[in-house]
Amino acid sequence: MDTKPTVYILYGSQTGNAEEISSILFNRCSEELKTIDVKYSTLNQFQNNINEVERIANMIIIVCSTTGNGDAPDNACLFWRTIKKRSNPPLFKDVPFCVLGLGDTNYDKFCHMGKSIDTRISSLGGSRILPLACADDATDLEETTDSWIEDVFTTISNYHF
Repeated sequence: MDTKPTVYILYGSQTGNAEEISSILFNRCSEELKTIDVKYSTLNQFQNNINEVERIANMIIIVCSTTGNGDAPDNACLFWRTIKKRSNPPLFKDVPFCVLGLGDTNYDKFCHMGKSIDTRISSLGGSRILPLACADDATDLEETTDSWIEDVFTTISNYHF
């Protein structure tokens, strides 16, 4: 019997926006994509399995906000420290991934964590399936997030695992 491909939807959220967006995507995928095993957790929870990422994940979807002066949210800081320090690529060898960064253009380091995670996973061997998306809380998060959710859902639906 074939096992279902596993898609991880991971988030780092300080105020709840990234958690809500990732939850919407998780619920839709869980309800509509019965041939895929969809998992959902914080980036820090996923960090516990990071050394097995190639074996356990067929795709990784990340939604991460930026807090403070370009910092990771509390529930993403362990994940970020782990991948930032990693010096032996390819930790994410050929793992398809995409990232949505949340930020506010009123701050100098707009979407810094999303951008940093996207760049680092790519440098550790990840295979970007959609370009990095950055949503601006200063204007309208939904303007970016609604279309991003649709793009990710379509990509997962049509992906040949």
